[in-house]
Amino acid sequence: MQRRGLFLLMSATVVMVVLAAMALATGGTSGSQAASDERAVPALAARLGDVASVEIRRAGLDLTFVRDGDNWLTVQKSDYPADAAKVRRAVLALADMNLVEPKTREPALYPRLQVEDPGKGKSTLVTIKDKSGSDLARLIIGKHSYDRLGEGNDGVYLRKPGDPQSWLARGSLDFTDESPNWLARRIVDIPDSRVAKVVLTQPDGSALTLSRASAQAKFALVNPPKDAKYKSDTALGEPAMALETLDLDDVQPAAKLPVPDKGVATASYTTFDGLTVTVKSFRHDNKDWVALAATGTGKAADEAKKLDGRVGHWIYAVPSYKAKMIETKLADLLEPQKGSSARRPRPTAPHITPF
Repeated sequence: MQRRGLFLLMSATVVMVVLAAMALATGGTSGSQAASDERAVPALAARLGDVASVEIRRAGLDLTFVRDGDNWLTVQKSDYPADAAKVRRAVLALADMNLVEPKTREPALYPRLQVEDPGKGKSTLVTIKDKSGSDLARLIIGKHSYDRLGEGNDGVYLRKPGDPQSWLARGSLDFTDESPNWLARRIVDIPDSRVAKVVLTQPDGSALTLSRASAQAKFALVNPPKDAKYKSDTALGEPAMALETLDLDDVQPAAKLPVPDKGVATASYTTFDGLTVTVKSFRHDNKDWVALAATGTGKAADEAKKLDGRVGHWIYAVPSYKAKMIETKLADLLEPQKGSSARRPRPTAPHITPF
């Protein structure tokens, strides 16, 4: 009996140690279990129509979105349009989030759940305000755990500023995206199938023109050099793809970052239906920047007016591979001349007189 009692005691001890380790791994628990239908921000759902601004603060990220009708503008980017759908999803997710289980109250354990005070570590402070500037919601959002609660239910750790109690909440909410992903990233989307002619002009004034008679035809170089040998048809057609799904990496008002007088490449794209988009490309602060302008005739006149009104006041940082298409040179299209890439002869080893 003594051995059996000792065995049961040891088993219970092991179980307690395991449970303690599991609790420690998730920050520990304290307090009573929250009701599954208790909202993290109880009043927000009833006041969604009053939401006027959303602030996101964390180490390396400071964004404020203000409501403009059905649109959202980004204060730190001179009121450049935000990804309105993304901002709305974040607000709705906060309004729909339920508290599930209390977690640690110990500040030393907050970093494990990423709910430490804002500005430290990986936590994110989200503040939602109404038109008067009063808070509708203010939460420290921590680690997002996929399927944390099973059956496809994600979990999010959170804490209210000034309240030591942290929580596991039910909801799909992730504020880890970088600044560009919160913006309306799509600058323009003109598929190469629409493009009839591309004129590419280098900073030194040298230019080349690629054109074709129909969308089914291949691009050809206008006035090609004698005996020109091209790398491929793909190389000839690639510059026309520059405006297809052209997304920004950053944005500045044109007034703050004007196109420089020197070092600018220019590309002009003309579609079969009369739209012409002119792109000026240059380097600044180790980024590739472009300025766009649009004109149009016939059916494309309205499209050009809308496009020019949307992009004409901005300068966009774009991916380097897109900038390379816009800045295509004649040498990029032609096969290297024979002998230009021949290997240099290996230097012979110096003769060393033995001693």
